[in-house]
Amino acid sequence: MTERVDTLVRGTLVNVNTGNLEDRAVAIDDGTIVALDERPAERELRANYVAPGLIDAHMHVESSMVTLPQYAEAVVPNGVTSVVHDPHEIANVVGAEGVRAVIRDAERTPLKARFTAPSSVPASDLQDCGATLSAEMVTDLLDESTVVALGEVMDVPGLVAGDGEVHAKVRAARERGLTVDGHMPRVTGDDLQVAARYLDNDHESISLAEAREKVDVGLRVYLREGSSSKNLAELLPLAEDVDTRRLSLCTDDREVTDIVDEGGVDFAVRKAIREGIDPVDAVQMATINTAESYGLPFGSVRPGAPADLVLLEDLKTWSVDRVLIDGELDPTDDGTAPASTDLPTDTVEFPSVSVSDLAITVADDHGSAERVRVIDAVGGLQTEPMIAEVPVQEGVLTPKPSDDLLSLAVIERHGKNGGIGRGFVHGLELDRGAVGSTVAHDAHNCVVAGADHASMASVANELEEIDGGVVAYDPVDDEFATLALPVAGLMSNEPIETVYDRFEAVESRAAELGMADTGLMELSFLALEVIPSYRLTNNGLVDVEDGRYVDVTVT
Repeated sequence: MTERVDTLVRGTLVNVNTGNLEDRAVAIDDGTIVALDERPAERELRANYVAPGLIDAHMHVESSMVTLPQYAEAVVPNGVTSVVHDPHEIANVVGAEGVRAVIRDAERTPLKARFTAPSSVPASDLQDCGATLSAEMVTDLLDESTVVALGEVMDVPGLVAGDGEVHAKVRAARERGLTVDGHMPRVTGDDLQVAARYLDNDHESISLAEAREKVDVGLRVYLREGSSSKNLAELLPLAEDVDTRRLSLCTDDREVTDIVDEGGVDFAVRKAIREGIDPVDAVQMATINTAESYGLPFGSVRPGAPADLVLLEDLKTWSVDRVLIDGELDPTDDGTAPASTDLPTDTVEFPSVSVSDLAITVADDHGSAERVRVIDAVGGLQTEPMIAEVPVQEGVLTPKPSDDLLSLAVIERHGKNGGIGRGFVHGLELDRGAVGSTVAHDAHNCVVAGADHASMASVANELEEIDGGVVAYDPVDDEFATLALPVAGLMSNEPIETVYDRFEAVESRAAELGMADTGLMELSFLALEVIPSYRLTNNGLVDVEDGRYVDVTVT
């Protein structure tokens, strides 16, 4: 006689193992799928469709501005039951112990977070961050039970050139049978051929040709739909040319407002289907494909797998009715508040900033204007080099908001007295005032942009006062809109709805100042000195492709 099970779920199964839709029963006992067949059960559920829980192939929880338990509260009801989280933002601030604190956070939520050990902390030697992860430290992190990969290898030039420290981290991952994540924006040709010998995947493609070349050399390609980098629509035609089982969906960096309004990787699934991808293929890209990339035991509905299921009202719109994780129904809906975090809340420290600290001075004989190198924020993570003229007033290079030329500063905030980098940015569109953030990938120093130096100084000092966050300041009414992010200067432990409301208030104030729609997210990437072309660090303006500092003024 067939034994009674805990739960039986009936419906049209999205069978990602076969790529088909099948009318099946899924029998669950003690949190595990025991059969795809009828069984007597204590509880019976019915759904129009039954799918495996979604997995985000690559993401940084820190970009949501909430801690992992708060993040789970938002995405699990949407059918996201797992994420592959690269905590290198935390690692850049508080090092290996910060990574371990995030791993402990995962024990406080039903979301099955799996981790990658950050490989590139710091991202380069061109900026000062809060911590360094040596090859030995990374190796220790690789031994954590929930670490499934070496995190995105950002130092591709070092990898290609045979840098010993980079290769020691790769070897440590391989010795443990773990995946090695890539980070290869605009890497092509011979460099790609070499990098593909050591890396398994990449999520940085922004063009179809770039993604196709990476698939051709054997890499898994992750199609990204984040808040700033929205590459999915551009890359989806790849599915017509290659085996879709080599493709996964990820969010990388996604803001709290987008998560609450649209979802996490579930939004990418819905968008892929709207763009014409077969629904089963889309679900495969966010389940079994990623599971196979990292050797995860979940990601498909099969006997022996954990019972991580999404019960859907409609597949094409990914309309979720109920969610099970390890057979537990609606696991985040228990009426209790998410647990707090062990991460530190005192990581923003720098001396009071004055107007003169932010000014670039030139000789009095330079005339009324000066040609300068400008970071042109062209959208997403990308920037382009630009030359423009800015006014010289009393020997100081002055922003020109009428031409969308704003002053930019990056202030070392880890208490190391690392100084201030000064430059100019185009594309943020502020008419007046200033905006700033301690979310500034990857070193997470304090980045401030503004139409005048006095407003910028006010914003910087406010950020230090609140232990980090995101701030917009209007000099007309001398008022701040503030989202405090005291957890490592990156996150809040407040409920996600509270963080949403406060971030919306900052966005609203920034919009009143004239800022572009995606300006706050773009601001957070202007210091990322490993993605071309110009970036500003606390040590100065960087030409990323040459890997060197350059003068702001053009001689």
